[in-house]
Amino acid sequence: MATCSEYIKTVFPSIDDDLKQYVEGVLKNGADEFEDSEEVYEAVGEVLQEVSSDKTEEDIRDICNELLNILKPNKAKTNNGPMKVLNAPIHLGSMVDNLDNNIEDIKSIWVMQRDDSLMQKKLEKAQAKLQEKQDKRTKDVKSVVVPKLQTATASQVTSKKESKLESKGNNRTQDIRIENFDVAYGDRVLLQGADLTLACGRRYGLVGRNGLGKSTLLRMISSGQLRIPSHISILHVEQEVVGDNTLALESVLECDTVRADLLKREKEISTAINAGSTDPNLNTQLSEIYAQLQNIEADKAPAKASIILNGLGFTSEMQQRPTKTFSGGWRMRLALARALFSRPDLLLLDEPTNMLDIKAIIWLENYLQNWPTTLLVVSHDRNFLDTVPTDILHLHSQRIEAYRGNYEQFERTKTEKLKKSTKGI
Repeated sequence: MATCSEYIKTVFPSIDDDLKQYVEGVLKNGADEFEDSEEVYEAVGEVLQEVSSDKTEEDIRDICNELLNILKPNKAKTNNGPMKVLNAPIHLGSMVDNLDNNIEDIKSIWVMQRDDSLMQKKLEKAQAKLQEKQDKRTKDVKSVVVPKLQTATASQVTSKKESKLESKGNNRTQDIRIENFDVAYGDRVLLQGADLTLACGRRYGLVGRNGLGKSTLLRMISSGQLRIPSHISILHVEQEVVGDNTLALESVLECDTVRADLLKREKEISTAINAGSTDPNLNTQLSEIYAQLQNIEADKAPAKASIILNGLGFTSEMQQRPTKTFSGGWRMRLALARALFSRPDLLLLDEPTNMLDIKAIIWLENYLQNWPTTLLVVSHDRNFLDTVPTDILHLHSQRIEAYRGNYEQFERTKTEKLKKSTKGI
């Protein structure tokens, strides 16, 4: 099953550990029973389909076929037995001529009389075997207990002073402090009594062994389960853009809701004036909208969006294509482009380089070095962690330890601390 496990992790890199263990368990328990890839698909196909939305049913069936090959590499492609090879050509004409004299000696299927009773018995036996197999499969399906997917939970202790400022709307700080908080996944405690401080304008790389809760922490922040000041906008790049008829460039521009609302209102007022409206307030409102559009540099927005898309690999032609024409990987790039264009107060990125080629990764590294707000990123890309972060947050032992500098500086500092503690012992 080790080979199966590696294959599943390769084709579904983001699969949840619980789901992965469930699929492996089903495959292991049913390895001796699977007769073909269709049975593998019936056993785990639906679960695998839920894991990755960018794979079609045909993709999942191909994956199930490969899993069957791993489980039973020597299984024959057919159950009809080996093919019989004739030693010499058969002359049917001469066989028929000698039929009357040699009928007992001829065993060819071409001239043997069919025994209907024998065929009927074989048919009944095959039908009974098929029914027995279907009954067993139904019984097995009923006996399989689909695991209840656990969800992460979080709790924290909030400062009374900050709560009072928040309730009065006086908390305008851009720094984020989450103190004395816990995060658990089911019965497993990931973080306990942890503290997290994110200073405005700093770029943080969150590192630690797999399975300790890095991605879960990002989701706890973006979902609001870990509370931060309400005036701070958060954007977590986690899901791909929905494919529809919206052009790629327009999909990015839609993120600027202030600009979109002003343009919509400007169009409505202009239409009313052109239709002959005599409302004197319309001209005043239109002037105010033009002033606001100029203030936010709305006319430069398409060029800014195009630069971001181009950096992430979208050509001019691709930028004018509907989002539904792109694969899941490219729609993830669109989601990243929308986030970069929106410039939230806190940007959360989880393995952003996984979806990019080398050229786009280099562009993103350079772009994020000038990121104006707070960035928290999870990445296993050593070069990215050496280039982008100003600080490293090390998640270990159910807590978070902060280090100044990039990943190289973090490793050096951590090694020095380890040497000192060893000498102290």
